[in-house]
Amino acid sequence: MSFDMEVILDSVVHLTEQRQLESLTASLISTVRQFIAPIDVQILDTSLSDDDREEVILPEHLLNDAGGLKKSLACFTHCVSMRQTYYCRDTIPAQVAIPIILNNCIVKVLWVKITCLSDQNINLLNGFAKVYENFLTIVIECETDVLTGLLNRKAFESRLKLASETSYQNSGLDDQRLSYWLCIFDIDKFKLINDTFGHLYGDEILLDLVTVMRNVFSESDGMFRFGGDEFVLLIAPDTKQRVRAKCERFCNELYEFHDQNIQVTLSMGMTEVLPGEQASGLLEKADQALYYVKENGRNRIEIFEELVSQELISLKKFEDDIEIF
Repeated sequence: MSFDMEVILDSVVHLTEQRQLESLTASLISTVRQFIAPIDVQILDTSLSDDDREEVILPEHLLNDAGGLKKSLACFTHCVSMRQTYYCRDTIPAQVAIPIILNNCIVKVLWVKITCLSDQNINLLNGFAKVYENFLTIVIECETDVLTGLLNRKAFESRLKLASETSYQNSGLDDQRLSYWLCIFDIDKFKLINDTFGHLYGDEILLDLVTVMRNVFSESDGMFRFGGDEFVLLIAPDTKQRVRAKCERFCNELYEFHDQNIQVTLSMGMTEVLPGEQASGLLEKADQALYYVKENGRNRIEIFEELVSQELISLKKFEDDIEIF
């Protein structure tokens, strides 16, 4: 099967126009479908067993591959262990696995099932995977904070938009409702820490904070650094009580992480993410709760909705839908 070079170049151009991880991945899958006509195509994450760091964990998608598990296992594991394209061309359907490597680590695998795998198809898949790999590096660097490795403010908008567009069939009771939660927090008197111990020590405090944060929160929770000592959490759907308990655990573990020479405490404002809310309005509410904490002693967590119900603060009206990103 021959391809028009202009069509291929147009597809590559479209792939390189993507600036968000989700759209970049969707574009690669669409490109493969257009030129290869596969039976199936997936971008699979890679991981290793906690018990044995050499054992490759087969993604759930392949575990559900009825009748083809043995072949899928061989193709995927050989690709990851050999760090190169591996294919089973003489079986029906054929399979090919191509590693996506960042910072000398295999982070994803382009996995394709196809009726007939030709040399031309393999060359195209390798080429598309390399374009994806290069632009994945650019996207990640663009959305990642240099010091902490957390997502940055640029990455925040698309993830919050997705969360606000998600609706759940939940009980109306506050203690049972599952929702996303937006939390803004900063380190109490961080400027004093920098002025007293120096900015290098301040950076160490920030890195310690990230270490504790990653231990407490899961991969499904979005963790962002907006700048300085200002951080944002977009916590995956859970009840208010469990989210508060998780945030309290974070604050307590961070406090205990350091010796008595310096006490690191946090002020945090939270708000529930309801479907359809604008990013600007949600940030405003969480920030109001944070401001209340900072004006009333610091070192604790407050939820915007509770403060409003107790008439301790009032909702500031947002007059328009101007985006702040």
